[in-house]
Amino acid sequence: MGSMQAMFYYPIFLAVMLGVSIVHFYRLYPMDTDTLLDKKKPMILISILVVATIIFLGLRPISGRFFGDTSTYAGVFMLMADDLLLPDTTTGDWLFNMLMYGCSKLMNVQSFFLIIEIIYIVPIYFACRRFSRENCPTLIIFALTAFSFFSYGVNGIRNGAASSIFMLALSFLKGEKPREKVIFVVLSFLSYNMHHSMALPIVASIAAYFIRNPKLMFYFWLASIALSLTVGGSISDIFSNLGFDERLNTYMTGDAADEDVVRDVFRWDFLLYSSMPVVLGWYVIFRRRIYTKTYAILLGTYIYANAFWVMVIRAAFSNRFAYLSWFLYPIALAYPMLVMPVWKDKPGLKVGIIMIGHLAFTILMWYLTGRY
Repeated sequence: MGSMQAMFYYPIFLAVMLGVSIVHFYRLYPMDTDTLLDKKKPMILISILVVATIIFLGLRPISGRFFGDTSTYAGVFMLMADDLLLPDTTTGDWLFNMLMYGCSKLMNVQSFFLIIEIIYIVPIYFACRRFSRENCPTLIIFALTAFSFFSYGVNGIRNGAASSIFMLALSFLKGEKPREKVIFVVLSFLSYNMHHSMALPIVASIAAYFIRNPKLMFYFWLASIALSLTVGGSISDIFSNLGFDERLNTYMTGDAADEDVVRDVFRWDFLLYSSMPVVLGWYVIFRRRIYTKTYAILLGTYIYANAFWVMVIRAAFSNRFAYLSWFLYPIALAYPMLVMPVWKDKPGLKVGIIMIGHLAFTILMWYLTGRY
């Protein structure tokens, strides 16, 4: 029965998100610029959706076939609960290890996964509120319907939780108050020790904070494509030999077995997907001539992190490396349209079309591959 339930989880999730997106589209399309950008939208329904998503994903069946590493984490949790395994607090992702060990002494494995979903989704909710109080519901829909959202809620849960914490941290980096910078540092520390691969987006965010020249950002991203096409394999070797982070090295060298490993292939499909926030950013900054500190930090973090992935796009675990920028994809894509006057006419309709297209890509990928 559990296996049957697990099989229908993702189709049910997509169907619900499609219904929510269609309803929200009809709310968006009549909006003019003033209504879209300046009028605060009600949060009650989207808050209910967030709570329902947490419960739905958190109480999922324990299935490795349909939820990837869920069964692996469940096995480790049970070993800890029976005192057959102690958490490693000296190396690796010690914060996650301690969290799992503590939960194993207080609750069952299903409750532990519910806690993980809270850590995964609640920071996204509050990050969206901080990035746009007026259009937080739309930002959240973009986040929940992203191509990688479901996967990192049920499979790569450590990376998912860590990236959400960092997304919230990034929303504080844009602030002017000293305490906001302190919160950024604390949350980044928690994110890094939840999953060490977050070193890359943390470094990218610091670069984006201090290097805000938009031309440099775009040149850097374009240069990463040229380097990847010409000497991509050598760059992967250089990064792996630097010892930047053990988990990033694993992503690049493919030391572990994985059915998704693709070696020495330039993923034009991944690059095209990744380019959407970059192309929109070019239009906003150079055609519409709109540029703010918050957008500089958000877009810059995405571009710098994504550029490093592009340089090692042929790496064994390219899809996992890509997530180190893709977790920001829905916010980087939606933010300018919901906060700045990007479109001269019918802005609500255009935002709605892009929102539906964003979800349509997620559904298409599931239809073509049968996987999340």
